[in-house]
Amino acid sequence: MDVVVATSGIDKIVIFLLYNNATSTRVKLYSTGAQSLPSSIVVDDFNNDNCLDIAVANYGAHNIEIFFGYGNGTFFNSKVLSTGSSRPLFINVGDFNNDNQSDIIIANYDTDSVSIFLGYDNGSFQNQKSYFTGYDSSPRSLAVGDFNKDNHLDIAIANYGTNNIGILFGYSNGSFSSSQIYTTNQNSNPISIAIGDFNNDNNLDIVVANYGIGNVGVFLNYNNGTFTPQITYSIGTNSRLQHVTVGDINNDNALDIIIVDSNNDQIHVFPGYGNGTFATISTYDVVSGSRPFAAAVADFNNDNQSDIVVITHETNQLLLLVGCSIRPSARQRNYLVKPSAHSSTVAIADFNNDTQLDIVVNGYEGSGVRIMFDYNNGTFAKEMSYSTGNNSYPQHICVSDLNNDNRIDIVTANLGSDSVGVLLGYGDGNFTTVTTYSAGVGSGPRFIVVRDVDNDSHEP
Repeated sequence: MDVVVATSGIDKIVIFLLYNNATSTRVKLYSTGAQSLPSSIVVDDFNNDNCLDIAVANYGAHNIEIFFGYGNGTFFNSKVLSTGSSRPLFINVGDFNNDNQSDIIIANYDTDSVSIFLGYDNGSFQNQKSYFTGYDSSPRSLAVGDFNKDNHLDIAIANYGTNNIGILFGYSNGSFSSSQIYTTNQNSNPISIAIGDFNNDNNLDIVVANYGIGNVGVFLNYNNGTFTPQITYSIGTNSRLQHVTVGDINNDNALDIIIVDSNNDQIHVFPGYGNGTFATISTYDVVSGSRPFAAAVADFNNDNQSDIVVITHETNQLLLLVGCSIRPSARQRNYLVKPSAHSSTVAIADFNNDTQLDIVVNGYEGSGVRIMFDYNNGTFAKEMSYSTGNNSYPQHICVSDLNNDNRIDIVTANLGSDSVGVLLGYGDGNFTTVTTYSAGVGSGPRFIVVRDVDNDSHEP
């Protein structure tokens, strides 16, 4: 398992090829160009040679750059795809013309558009086809699915600036229709979008979180890719919704809506009836002033009910809603991470091989990671802390088995020390001291992903 990092500080991608014991590595740096500011990465096989390639969205250089892999961890013949003056912020892949080749989709910050690059089987791409999302639309979120059941992928866009969502319907040749617009109402500022089948009719419906007016909007699919007008469920005008997701958290085979409200320090749940309507909101207060930042859902206490874990930015706590079965008796448990830690990411894994899910969070200001072990009843032991190095300021964490010993390890992107940190797990909940690998002076790594890019079978 190897590591790929985008470093906007030095305009490079950095690849760490880990040997089988994960204690030594080869470091490869590939420039993305001066002032390119790489912002997002995806990994895929674009030229069908069974070797993973890397595609990078370069915000500053207004382009997409593809590094083709030899399969041994080295890369060749980077290809640059111009995006004009768009400032691409987000990149993803999908097969949009059903030719079994990977295509690229990007969200363009400056040009109010999304763009598609259709791929050939040799790793080359057609020129971009851009689709206007509306003047000053400022698209903030994308979701991809087949809304009209024609076996072609469509795109749903949350247009923050123009207070609407746009639907682009895919054709068989990889082109898209003009945007079909549905209003989310004046000053709504939709910030997040998700899809799911809310009325069990086997059609994909849409939900958005409206940042500006404190509600969620549901658009039900008429079975042909057209949608009902927005049906809103209010949370409150003083709320500031940051994220929406869907899932069946009360085990009734009907999708529910879960929202993070940073302004009111709350998690909101609208339980679904399975017919496209939703019950009265259930609200779970977290710590006052905590500003919930990120959330994950899992069953931490083996009661076959989904629990919600939330990381807070201001009060540096990890909050657990246990037995969140859409009822007032859901129990909130608060765990102090560390004063002034300013944690921003959370990961879940079984670190001590007791078949219970444990939690690890980063401690940005404290330059370390904090681990809490599950007691098998949804409560957690006092945190264990591991340093990531003086002034390392870990910005992001991920977990994987880096040395093929069937034990989970931890990897950190250290913004302050321009490095990647590796803590190898012993399998009993303990970890080695951190081993750091330089990402280059001034690189400031902020995000990290783990993949096998040299085909040496060092998989988790």
